[in-house]
Amino acid sequence: MTTRVFVTVGTDHHPFTRLIQWVDDWARRHDELMLVVQHGSAEPSALGLNHELLCSDRLAEEYARADIVVSQVGPGTIADANRAGHRPIVVPRDPALGEVVDDHQVAFGDFMSHRGRCVAVHTQEDLEAQLDARLLAPAPEVPAAALPDITVTTVAGLVENVLASPRRRFSARRLLAIARRPAVGAAEPSPGPRNALAS
Repeated sequence: MTTRVFVTVGTDHHPFTRLIQWVDDWARRHDELMLVVQHGSAEPSALGLNHELLCSDRLAEEYARADIVVSQVGPGTIADANRAGHRPIVVPRDPALGEVVDDHQVAFGDFMSHRGRCVAVHTQEDLEAQLDARLLAPAPEVPAAALPDITVTTVAGLVENVLASPRRRFSARRLLAIARRPAVGAAEPSPGPRNALAS
């Protein structure tokens, strides 16, 4: 049986060649893979069916058809994969490598991983281990019906806290710290299902 792996780097203008190379390195050692890659400004995959960009309908189609999803750490990317029932394996872009302007993807990837919405990995070895594990046993699906309430509550609490704070510059870390605090009068959100492979 062929396993369909969808890799997406999003639409950031910074190339994320490292992620595509890591997936290519892993895919070379595995037969019966169908690799579909949305590579953005990075060099295309040497092994996959490549698309520079995909419209939202095509993205939704690729998420629905995929057995495994690998991506950058992007809120929209994680939410889209979750809506299709996937817990994506995500790799944060690294500002030291010119892949992004700051390290917000590291903090956000870990934040979402702790909530069971993705599995954040930081090394090629960890990515390959997660991919190998997914070939043996798919990750439990993320219940799509549970997403809107958690997302709306989190975003509403974040907006309230940002608007109530004194006017000053916000960093990604500060916004995530605010988002982690429960909104006044709101119930603490449940962490959601945990992926046993993430521990």
